[in-house]
Amino acid sequence: MMEEEEGPKRKKVVEAQVLDRVGEVISGIKKAKHVDQVICSLHSLAILLFPLDSSLLSGSIDERYRNQILSAKVPSSDERNEWWQAFYRGTGFPAMARVLLREVASNWLACFPISARRHVYDAFLVNGLMTEVVQTLVPCLQPTGTDGLDVQSVRSNTERLIILCLLENDGVVQMAREFGSSCQTEDSGDEHFKTTVSMVAQVVSSIPDKAQMGAPVSLSSHLFFRQITIQLLSLAEERNLNLVNGGAIFNKSEMDSTFLFVGEIFSRICRRGSADVLVNEIVRRVLRLVQSILSSNDYSLVADVIGSNPASQFWLNMMLSIKDSYAVERMSEKFLHELATQRVSDVEAYWILWLLFCRNFAHQASFRAMFVDKFLFWKVFPVCCLRWILHFALLERPPDVNLIPKGHTNHNFLETLQHLVSVWSKREFVQSATTEQQICILFSLSY
Repeated sequence: MMEEEEGPKRKKVVEAQVLDRVGEVISGIKKAKHVDQVICSLHSLAILLFPLDSSLLSGSIDERYRNQILSAKVPSSDERNEWWQAFYRGTGFPAMARVLLREVASNWLACFPISARRHVYDAFLVNGLMTEVVQTLVPCLQPTGTDGLDVQSVRSNTERLIILCLLENDGVVQMAREFGSSCQTEDSGDEHFKTTVSMVAQVVSSIPDKAQMGAPVSLSSHLFFRQITIQLLSLAEERNLNLVNGGAIFNKSEMDSTFLFVGEIFSRICRRGSADVLVNEIVRRVLRLVQSILSSNDYSLVADVIGSNPASQFWLNMMLSIKDSYAVERMSEKFLHELATQRVSDVEAYWILWLLFCRNFAHQASFRAMFVDKFLFWKVFPVCCLRWILHFALLERPPDVNLIPKGHTNHNFLETLQHLVSVWSKREFVQSATTEQQICILFSLSY
């Protein structure tokens, strides 16, 4: 019982110590008359949070302050972890970040030696809890209450830190891992947790819109969304490598929390008009996986092989994690067009669609209706895409004459065929539909 009470008591003590030190550091920065005084103040906190070699700073500051830095007490690893948790999960980080991103960026950062900027300034953002860091960084792209601030310096520094934290240090995939690990303390089905995930995804996806004119090209929509897509898709390889090498097995709750964030990010990429960037990266990876499976397995066993292959698990769950129906539809359309552009074979296309959409198709009536009704009747696709839709959504079998279709798929096909005939026979459809739509219907009837 004493141990149970000691934990919360110790936590409160550390939280109070952290806030006291943050207050001292902020006060020291506001009173500073020389840049080395600012560096010393930041160092006094940084050394309590990060494994910092103080000698890296000693050569870049005046001798008057060198001894203060070199004589600072270095905490143990456990003590440092306690401080880190209390700082980033409490109110210390938001208070400190406001001063770092506004006053220090505006008045002092240009005078920092490179080593000091890296170890006692950037470190507070790069080495932090990324889900908290991004919520603090992004608003500074459009700072408010700017009296006395060098707004241009604040904005350009924020852009630099976003590139450093999110792109160069894979901050977005770090967020996915943080949400995954948070399943130990929060339920991924909890509405508060879902709201937090959605809010963070919204903040990340808003970055290209909030970046100022003349911002680095890496913050443009195309390049930024491509880079964070690559990061999140790397989770597929990461999880596969862990499973193949006998590493950690990711439990369902952790996977659900991670996929919740992935789905939210991908939905917002689609909403912001960059579905093609997302789909292009996915198709390249999935096509490579499917070609590998097809080259070494009998076609009749492919579904079983995909289902049991560790490399398939990310893709089997990815589309199911996207709850935004608009995003699902846009991605599905883009997938079909991209596969046509890549000139994949009918068999490859079928298994790619199966890998990405089989679970949506099995569990979501609205998804089945989208493929069968909307894509066949109202969308215009290349002829090859129509073949793939018919095989995947109606016949539910790959285009191989040696495979006998199931009875219920014949029934579904006949129902859809009757619907096609009904639509085609209506005078208003013939009069109002485009020539391309009429060709699509005619192909479906003749297939």
